[in-house]
Amino acid sequence: MESIIHSGHLSPFLVVGILILAGFFGGWVAKLIRLPHVTGNILGGVLVGPACLGLIGTHQQLHDLQPLSTFAMSLVAVSIGGHLSYRRIHNSLRRIVSISLFEVGFCVATVIAAARLFGMDWPTTCLLGAISASTAPATTIALIRESRAKGPFVKTLISAVALNNILCILLFVMMRTFVAAYFDSGETAGKIDDALILSAYHLLGALALGLSAGWISKTLVGRPRFHDFSTILLAIMLLDGLAAYLQLSPLLVNLFFGVFLGNSSEVAEKQLTTLMPLEPILYVCFFTLAGVSLHLDAMLAVGLLALLYAGARVLGKSIGAALGGIAGKCSKRIWQNMSFALYPQSGIAIGLVILLGNDADIPAEIKQVVSAIVLAGVTIAEIAGPFCTKAALARSGEANRDRQRLVEFLAEEFIVVDLKAADKWDAIRQLVAFLMRTHRVEHISQEELYQSVVAREKDMSTAMGRGIAIPHGHTEKGPAIQGVMGICRNGIEFDAPDHETVKVIMLIVTPKDKKDMHLKVLSSLSAMVRNDAIRSRLIAAISPEDAMEVIESEEARDYNYFLE
Repeated sequence: MESIIHSGHLSPFLVVGILILAGFFGGWVAKLIRLPHVTGNILGGVLVGPACLGLIGTHQQLHDLQPLSTFAMSLVAVSIGGHLSYRRIHNSLRRIVSISLFEVGFCVATVIAAARLFGMDWPTTCLLGAISASTAPATTIALIRESRAKGPFVKTLISAVALNNILCILLFVMMRTFVAAYFDSGETAGKIDDALILSAYHLLGALALGLSAGWISKTLVGRPRFHDFSTILLAIMLLDGLAAYLQLSPLLVNLFFGVFLGNSSEVAEKQLTTLMPLEPILYVCFFTLAGVSLHLDAMLAVGLLALLYAGARVLGKSIGAALGGIAGKCSKRIWQNMSFALYPQSGIAIGLVILLGNDADIPAEIKQVVSAIVLAGVTIAEIAGPFCTKAALARSGEANRDRQRLVEFLAEEFIVVDLKAADKWDAIRQLVAFLMRTHRVEHISQEELYQSVVAREKDMSTAMGRGIAIPHGHTEKGPAIQGVMGICRNGIEFDAPDHETVKVIMLIVTPKDKKDMHLKVLSSLSAMVRNDAIRSRLIAAISPEDAMEVIESEEARDYNYFLE
């Protein structure tokens, strides 16, 4: 009887079953007391793990479940990569890159400075600094979905987390190479070339493998005899295996795989949601397993050092994200909330610690110190971090906004400010070209769409007075009504009934089977921009983000209402 209940003799199926039950129980309790579900899953794992009941958590069990954790992380990486679609981030790249570079740089610098002040040696501080930069992508995605959040802040957060982890992995590879060289020859200057070559291998190798798999998957799913779900599932499994064989990061490889799907055809982009039915159970397993794996003993053993590491990391990310947002000229709402949305840390940091442990060129005592401090810091970050990220999502005003709205195309990526055109035909041509770049319009050519809009405009001017025009065209078929907004401060002659020049142009393209919705959209848009306050603020907007802030303001929300 004793051998049956001993955790080391449990069947892997039973272990997974216990994980799922503990995760669901933790999530249920978290919901009751209004905690993030992720925190509930993690605490459920702590409950059944070695720190409490000890039902599961032996070294062999954690080793056996590693593929499950890796697959869950890979699925998250594909999802994050899909969000790095040029159509979505083309006019917000400045703030995304600025926030990412500043928060990574300040985080690494702050952790290194704090560790040095505490008396640690340079090799240890450099490794700690590199690992500290990572932000947990799985936790971030899970909290966004739990909060049903959507908007410019969420888009910036997801993209910043993706770039954050790319930079973290490259920094870690370089730092590990320098530290290994220091203990091998006593100097690091001669190994700069090696470090750069190894970093380039990790980046370009992951890029080549991910993009190749994306192209193959796109080709296969376009053929009826290949099942979408099976194709993407197999692709991620193969990528994880090949990444391990080639000593590449599965996260980077799958992230670039997602980037290809998100920037390829409409059919390929739809594959990003193919595995969504698996996500809830995989996320529960992942976060509960993270709770089982939390090293509470390590946190107690290096308590002060762990607090120093966690505190310096939080300080660096807070200051860096805020300064990056200001330098990137994003709105106060975004940089203020971004400063405490990047605290969670788990899978990537743990994976880098494991890689460090397998490096024979680095002394065992340094590996032990770095491992203990990072794992203790991860414990703190995964328990406290989700509270901060969820609060940031709520404070940003974008929680509970991932719902269908009457006018879905009123988004930052579909707005162009400072439009300059010779006349209204030139303005329409520019907006048609902009729409073709930013939307999936695959059933009509750009010239055909332009002629459709021109034909309607020649029949009767779409200028409505008060500086507004809503030109529109039709397509034979399409998923939904699509459109873009152009703002021209100088004004364009549009044959308006009040003879005023037009400064706000909304171009709409409607599939022929959506004519009923077309009338509702026209009515909503015209009512919104006829509001003097909204119209004047739109015309004064200096960036697409500023225009989006106006559209999301309290005055405008009643016009673009939710349909559920």
